[in-house]
Amino acid sequence: MNKELSKKHRIRFFLMNVLAFALIFFALGLIVLNVFHLSAYRETDDVLNSTSISSPIVKLEIERYEQQDPSYKNTMSKSSTPFRGGMSNNFNTQVILWSQDGEILNTDTLVGRFTQFQNLSLNTKSLDAIDTIELQDTASDNTSVFHSVTLKNTSDEDSEVAYVQILANTNQIRSALANFQVILILCMVLFWFLSIGVSYYLSSLSMKPILASWKQQQEFVENASHELRTPLTIIQNSLQHLFTKPNRTIIEESESIAQALTETRRLTGLTNDLLVIARNDSNQQTLHNKAIAVQTFLTNLMKPFQEMAELDQKTFVYESTVAPNVTWTFDEKKMHQVIVILLDNALKYTNSGDTVKLISTINKEWQIEVQNTGPSISDHDKEHIFDRFYREDRSRSKETGGYGLGLAIAKQIITEHKGTIIVKDVQPKGVCFQVKLPKRVAKVDATKKK
Repeated sequence: MNKELSKKHRIRFFLMNVLAFALIFFALGLIVLNVFHLSAYRETDDVLNSTSISSPIVKLEIERYEQQDPSYKNTMSKSSTPFRGGMSNNFNTQVILWSQDGEILNTDTLVGRFTQFQNLSLNTKSLDAIDTIELQDTASDNTSVFHSVTLKNTSDEDSEVAYVQILANTNQIRSALANFQVILILCMVLFWFLSIGVSYYLSSLSMKPILASWKQQQEFVENASHELRTPLTIIQNSLQHLFTKPNRTIIEESESIAQALTETRRLTGLTNDLLVIARNDSNQQTLHNKAIAVQTFLTNLMKPFQEMAELDQKTFVYESTVAPNVTWTFDEKKMHQVIVILLDNALKYTNSGDTVKLISTINKEWQIEVQNTGPSISDHDKEHIFDRFYREDRSRSKETGGYGLGLAIAKQIITEHKGTIIVKDVQPKGVCFQVKLPKRVAKVDATKKK
């Protein structure tokens, strides 16, 4: 992936994150404002909704008017609570008595606040419903906001009081909401600016796996192309050599033909390995697990390697603590491939007189170890030995026909089985590849046990 394309993707991720944060903050702000707005006015509105003509504060105001005494309090006991939640404060609440003609009757009790209600008019279209009213004070030129409910006086048909209006001042609530809104907007803007930095970091972070994957893919293609080029070149040269000498017999040119066939086989093996890795990467491979007798499986698998070791004057040792009747659940074909890769490497990278050992044990896991007394592997190589196309000794790998894909395939297969594979040193000299498979379905065959 070139730098320009990487930069474009990064900018795209950055803008997407910034937009996402902006939408989240905007939605959160609207929700918080609506919830706060509803909760701020809820108590006031609940009190107004619960007020009726028979409420103590309304009855008191009507009696004051009828007695023509603004200070009349005889009907109110000391324990009475006209409004809940502190709404008995006359500064915040006011009761207006209306005549049938729409005149304010209790102007005497309003005293200095009458100038605030001079512009108030009777509205009988929304009785028993809460309205929001804004009134301009003619004396101070201030605007007051009220939540109001108007009730029809049905308790006394002969009374001059036809309607009663209760007003609750909400200036303080509105001011608190305005301040809260300003603070909320400032916080949203501040955190949105902080989110820009977070978005930049997230865009960089999200690009890392993409760039790493692209780099791995690019290296894979380059390495595969390089490995394919060598056998193809040898095959091409061998065939061109045959065309230069058309009169020679097959026996005379057997060396060129054999060389071309050898490279063809190596090329076939390489393409098969590449196909396995590609299928594993695309999750096209599936495990066909079944219960397999561990002892029988390993005994049949290691026979050809015992013969190869004997021909190369090497010692092959098999140690197992697993009973013949114990089975383990795994993909037989793929695990066969893993152990073949490990044993094949052990024989290739050892010399005459060395020992190759296969150890099998079962406790909570099935543990397989392939040890050899060949050259040790450096700590640096241990970190990369399961990477694709990685070879500790490239010149020697060429001689043995290796491409650096075997251990990568083995690791993929073990990972599919939810197991682990590691490499470690063997004292005083040698290497050990250790495989552990978790317990899936392990059972004892009762018929064989007899």
